[in-house]
Amino acid sequence: MSDSKVEDLRLPAAVIARIVKEALPSNAAVSKEARTALSRAAAVFILNVTNAANEHADGNKRKTIAATDIYYAIKTLDCEQLERPLQEAVEAWKVGRSAKMEEAKKRRAEKKANDVRDIEDM
Repeated sequence: MSDSKVEDLRLPAAVIARIVKEALPSNAAVSKEARTALSRAAAVFILNVTNAANEHADGNKRKTIAATDIYYAIKTLDCEQLERPLQEAVEAWKVGRSAKMEEAKKRRAEKKANDVRDIEDM
C-alpha cells in the first residue's frame, strides 16, 4: 500500500471530530495533529480491511465484496473484538433501512390514495 493511497483517502474532518468527541469525556481536548493521525490510521485500516476482504471474495470467485468478506478480513487482521460490534451495527443499519423503506412505501400509498380521491372529486 502506497502513501499516495492514504493521502487520496481523506476522511471528512467533521466526521472524525464528531467520532472523537463522542468517544472521549467532555473535558478532553484533542489536537488537530492527533485528529489527523486518527484520520490517517482509519484510512490505513480501511484499506487493509478492504484488501483482505477483496482477496477473500476473489478466492471465492466473486467480484463483489460482501459483509461476510469484511467479517473474514476483520478476523484475518486479528481484530476479532471488532466483529461483534460490526455485526450489530450492520443489523441496526438494516433495520433502519427497512423502516425507511416501509415509511416511503406508506407515503407513496397515501399519495396515490389522495390522487385517486382528487380525481374522483372532479
